Amino acid sequence: MKPLPAVETSPLVHTNGTKPPALALSIVIPIHNEVAILASVVGGITAELAALAERYELILYENGSTDETLELARQLAQRQPEIVVKTSPQASYGAAVKGGILAAQGERIVLFNADLWDIPFLLESSRQLNTYDIVVASKRHPGSRDERPWNRRFITWGFNMVLRLLFGFQGTDTHGMKAFKRAAIWPIIQQCVTDKEIFDTEVILRAQAAGLKIIEVPVIVEETRPSRYSPLVRIPRTLRDLNTLRKALRQL
Repeated sequence: MKPLPAVETSPLVHTNGTKPPALALSIVIPIHNEVAILASVVGGITAELAALAERYELILYENGSTDETLELARQLAQRQPEIVVKTSPQASYGAAVKGGILAAQGERIVLFNADLWDIPFLLESSRQLNTYDIVVASKRHPGSRDERPWNRRFITWGFNMVLRLLFGFQGTDTHGMKAFKRAAIWPIIQQCVTDKEIFDTEVILRAQAAGLKIIEVPVIVEETRPSRYSPLVRIPRTLRDLNTLRKALRQL
């Protein structure tokens, strides 16, 4: 997925009582059974950011992997000081994203997936965060080009129509790459109660209700690997998650 041209936590304190220098950027990637691609993903991101003048951290939040993902993540962290590894025994995308964001020390937080990351989006979102609280890479932005199979495009369209009807969603997408101002997103993340794929949607809906400034940017969407779950599994689960979310957001 590539872009087309187009609240505060208590900081860590050193033993001498001084505050450490603030990080400019945190990149959060939830990882689950990603041993086949993790090294190339981390290598690609860190190589692209090698010339970055600002300090950053790359948080790999492993959750419930049944392969050697955690061991590999720790090996990568031993080689590169920018890498921070967090882990949870629970296989939960939402819990991993939430934990990663809450652990982030950067003034700006960028959310990638192992198979969905893009440095131009990171750079563009950094500029946009001077004005906005959240930047969303939207697959349904008028300037986007979605090259996924038609059934996946249709599911995305249908899901967003449901969000508009049930929750008054004003945007065009809630999933995919995102960037946040840490100070703005912190209280939103603490309020979230879902822990599966619907977590991204809850974050955006709560941010919209709280009046945060959100901008969507166009992207080129290419399917790099098939979905891990068939529609027959994913659609019923999403409907259950939406019902959970509806109950959670009832008073917003």
